[in-house]
Amino acid sequence: MINQQDFDDFCALIDTVEGHNEKDCSNYLHHATDLLLSQTPIATIEIAQEARSPYGRSDYIVIADMKNALGQTERHMIFWELKAPQCSLVERDDANSRYRPTKDLVKAETQLLHYVHQARMDGDLQGFWNINFPDNIKAGGVIIGRDQRIVRPGADIHEGRARHSFRIREKSIYDAAGFKVLTWDRIMEFIQP
Repeated sequence: MINQQDFDDFCALIDTVEGHNEKDCSNYLHHATDLLLSQTPIATIEIAQEARSPYGRSDYIVIADMKNALGQTERHMIFWELKAPQCSLVERDDANSRYRPTKDLVKAETQLLHYVHQARMDGDLQGFWNINFPDNIKAGGVIIGRDQRIVRPGADIHEGRARHSFRIREKSIYDAAGFKVLTWDRIMEFIQP
């Protein structure tokens, strides 16, 4: 559990409006491991930040043992891509009637999907971590932005339409791909002492 001073320091980081500080924010994610996994792990084996591999630099990976539906323990590797709390998730498109994902969000989605795809094909990686099933290597999702920064600022922004566009993307793409997009507010709420 996080202590109050560390929580206050984390909140100060995500409240900052200058710069991009996802690396500093990532130092607090270990307090949210249960949120970042599909279930409470039996054991967290490793948390890797800024992990380099032949296919890029993954921002945050959790390797954990979890029970399957038959009660057997299986090792899982869950990838998360991080973008700063200062980023927005969507922006108005050229038609001015819809909202599209920002470049930051598209970059994170692309990185995440490629890292997971490559890891599922890497027998050495699976052997090193004792992951018996490539399907246990999964995309957890993307952590980006803040609740009050969903939409990139600009003229004639319609918050309701922006959130509606994001929900369409969430239902059509993220749910189908099996990963989440969370704001840093979800992390803050989860780890609050």
